[in-house]
Amino acid sequence: MAVRIEVFDPGLHDTKDFRCGSDSQDNFLRRSAKRQQRDGYTRLYVATDAAQVDEPRACLGFYAINAHAIGVADVPSDAAPRAPRSNLIPGVFLSHLAVDGRQHGKGLGRILLVDAMQQCQRAGQILGVRLMVLDVVGAAGEVERARLHSFYASMGFRSLPGRPERLFLSLSALPPLQSGG
Repeated sequence: MAVRIEVFDPGLHDTKDFRCGSDSQDNFLRRSAKRQQRDGYTRLYVATDAAQVDEPRACLGFYAINAHAIGVADVPSDAAPRAPRSNLIPGVFLSHLAVDGRQHGKGLGRILLVDAMQQCQRAGQILGVRLMVLDVVGAAGEVERARLHSFYASMGFRSLPGRPERLFLSLSALPPLQSGG
């Protein structure tokens, strides 16, 4: 199935049947995302079936990103060469990424993460952004956290020293965006 990823619009995107297996992710999407986006705290992007043209379109997956900064002392030296005097490294925080349970195992999580990485690169063309940061946490247990760590590591993310649950990716390690991307 081809997917379309677009900015969340509560009038256009149907979230009522979305179930990813994590109550906190499901609740965020249904109860908090609209308000947080409206108030300028996050930007939410949703994946829908590209063939679906009627409205509302079912949400197959989503991610949320927001501005972030991390201390220079918190990252390995290779992640912040020539760090600014502020001792803060600007970044983007991937606060949520979830895929509807009916879509698990189809590669949609990877598609959403790549799109989020590209959004971070686009942000970096407008303002200073060096890192993408996320936390691997939740009530899913050790097996699920290990699976998530492996997934993010396969995409280039590394753990911060002393904080295995916080992962980062240097945006300079990504291939350049294609023109028009």
